Amino acid sequence: MKHTIMIVEDNREMSDLIVIFLEQEGFGTVVFDTAEKALEQFPQAHADLIILDINLPGMDGFEFLNIIRKQTQIPVLILTARTSDQDVITGLGYGADDFISKPFSSAIVIARVRALLRRSTGTAAPAQSTVHEVRFGPFAFDSSSFILTKDGVQIPLSMRECRLLDYLIKTAGKNAPPETIYNDVWKNTYGDVTIVGVYIQRLRRKIETDPANPVYIQTAPGYGYSFHFPSGAEGDKAK
Repeated sequence: MKHTIMIVEDNREMSDLIVIFLEQEGFGTVVFDTAEKALEQFPQAHADLIILDINLPGMDGFEFLNIIRKQTQIPVLILTARTSDQDVITGLGYGADDFISKPFSSAIVIARVRALLRRSTGTAAPAQSTVHEVRFGPFAFDSSSFILTKDGVQIPLSMRECRLLDYLIKTAGKNAPPETIYNDVWKNTYGDVTIVGVYIQRLRRKIETDPANPVYIQTAPGYGYSFHFPSGAEGDKAK
């Protein structure tokens, strides 16, 4: 199946370059030079992944990302000249899945695009597959469809948040250092492992009553993170 990549980039030369090497690799592309146009046309674009610049005229990339995450959980790859730690943290906080700085290597962009698509399209459960549901407190997490609910109401999670929560639940009770989590969940041998802490905080804000005093995702200073079921609830699974 041919994947369609939405490119939101106001620099025409840059967007043309991205289109060339994406289409050479067999991807379809749709290009918008403003966030407003991209939002308006998003339902008709049927995009499988978004490549997003941050410095855009009018609405910037962060605001666009904040809005689009309320509509979809498709992968978003930020491609920008802004490389400060705060920009990276802000982008990830709004739900970006990856971050590449300009100038960039076309080979790296293609590799990241393929990796994000592989992870996102590989999560759908096959027809008639067995549902594996894990319950903790008022929450239920379906590890086959990556759906988290609280009292029956779905809680939006990005693909990375889903994979991180799935990993933590499957290794419940065991302390995992950030390096191990990064290797197993991000599946990269390079990058900044502090991203793990950013995503841990994002998950805590969604499942913890008091994120500063977590019950489920706990920190063991010097050892890493571990998931804990409420007393008497461990292993509460439905198939």
